[in-house]
Formats: sequence, C-alpha cells, structure tokens
Amino acid sequence: MRRRTVFALGAGVVALAAGCGTADPPIQREIAFVVPGPSGGQNAAFARVMKALIEHRRWARKVGISSQPGGGGTLAIARFVAAGRQGDLMVADPALVAVAAMDRTTPFVGGTWPLARLAGQWEVLVTSPGSRFRTFDDFAAALLRDPAGPKVAGGATGGPDHLLYGLTAQGLGADTRLLDYAPFPDCAQAVEAVVDGRVAIGFGGHRDVAAHIRAGRLRPLAVSASQRLAGVDAPTLIESGVRLVYANWWGLLASRTLGETQRDALLALCQAIGESSAWEQACARNRWTPMLLAGDDFRQWLEAEAGRTKQLLGDLGLL
Repeated sequence: MRRRTVFALGAGVVALAAGCGTADPPIQREIAFVVPGPSGGQNAAFARVMKALIEHRRWARKVGISSQPGGGGTLAIARFVAAGRQGDLMVADPALVAVAAMDRTTPFVGGTWPLARLAGQWEVLVTSPGSRFRTFDDFAAALLRDPAGPKVAGGATGGPDHLLYGLTAQGLGADTRLLDYAPFPDCAQAVEAVVDGRVAIGFGGHRDVAAHIRAGRLRPLAVSASQRLAGVDAPTLIESGVRLVYANWWGLLASRTLGETQRDALLALCQAIGESSAWEQACARNRWTPMLLAGDDFRQWLEAEAGRTKQLLGDLGLL
C-alpha cells in the first residue's frame, strides 16, 4: 500500500471570487513588467494580460514589458534588486523561487517587496493513449518498484513540473534522488515528447494539454487541483492517495527602493486587478485560476514557499 503523507501545499491555493465595487487604485505614471526568461513563455503571457487590463482600465498612463533572459532568472533578479525603478513590477513564479534557491547568492524575497500572487494554473499528469500506464495507480506502483524506472517529462529542471513530480514522489514514499526526470525547454515541448512517444509520461499545465486531451492524443491520469477539472476525465492527486494540491502560480514583486506610499499604491493596483471581474474573465480565457493573496499574507507565504522549495531541491539532489 502506498504511504499517504501530508506535505505542504505547493500553492497554498484558495481561488477567490471576483469582488464587486472595488475602488479604483491611484493612477500610476508608468508601469513596467519585468519578465525573467524568454519573451514567449508563460510569464510573458501573464504580463501581457496584466498590461491589457491596466491599459483598458486606464490605471496607468504608460505600461511596458521588459523581457530579461539569461542566467535562468538570476541576472534579472540581481538587476531588479540593485537597480529596480519605482514603476517596475517583476513577474515571479515557482521557477524563479527555485532559481533563487539554487543560486544561493540571489537576494529574492528579502531583496524585494512581495506585492501579490494573482493567478495559477493546475497541472495534469498525462500519458499517450497506448501507454502501459492505464491509471495513476499503475504509475504509482511502477514508481515504488523502481523510482528510476518511469521517465517523466516536463519543463526545465527545477521548474514547476519538476517540483510537482518531486512532491508527488514524496507523497507516494518514493526516493526522490532516484527519479528519472527529462527536462525540456518548455512544457509544450515536453507534451509533444509524450504525444510522439519519446517519453512515456509527463506533467503539463492545463493550458498546454487541454487540446491534446480533447483530440485523444493524450490521456490524463491525475490533476493537481483540489477538485476535478472540467473536460479532464481524471481524479485529483488527493483522490489518488497523494495529499497534495499544487499550482504553477504567478505573482508580482516591487523594488525595495519604493517608499511606503508608492508601495501601497502598487499593492492597491494588484488588489484592484485581482478582485475585478475582468481579471476573472481573463483567467477563464487562459485556463488560469484566480489566486489572489496580497501584502503581508503573500510575503509570509512566499517566504515559506522559498523554504519548502529549497528543501525539495535538496531532496531532488539539485543543491
């Protein structure tokens, strides 16, 4: 029998309903979203949605996006901490938390003002229609027999797919240091590797796998949400014996150069966005879930998340 163990939730997720009658925040002169990593990734998509909403509501006179590739995000963090401008908002996600933990010299939470977590995307464990893994139980049994046996595909090393695989293995009682994880430059490429049979199984974001599941090119085995997902015929990890809820989340950090007045104004902007019906609609279009957590609550959660991530990376043999 698999070991049922309760682990810290990867996202601390509570989906909040959109508010009504929220007061407009102070209008900003200029906002610039700083996106660590390539311009075509999920972080950039998140920034574009935020930009469009702010421009539509006229909550800032000028809104820009700056992609800063290189160093897996460490260079962007270092620049942001050292020379972040008052209107800069850095997009943060689990991968950035992991990068900061692996770099060890990158002042992440303590070097910024954590403002808010705004949205997240659930993950789906998928396989090909002809795979020997017919159910999650089949996969779990194989993993317990030989943790190095099943090759699992996902995004970059230390990214949300990799972290979720580690947490899932821990929840089953498997040795995380023996896991065979195949990283790809992004989740979409990992999904294609499962579709064309190069890898037997993989973790992917709901947005990346939904069309493949509908077309019958992928078969879902489990979802990382607290409840089953519409259009995905698969149980949750909790139903499958792993006490875990996990989301690939997105949040915003501000520069420590801010005074309290400007910090509070940007916090009000984040809260206004997260509580708006327009944000709820944008999340639905992108298969994201609203996950507003702001101010000190977000800071405390992020500090705890950074600690949990560091411990998990050590368990995976990455530290």
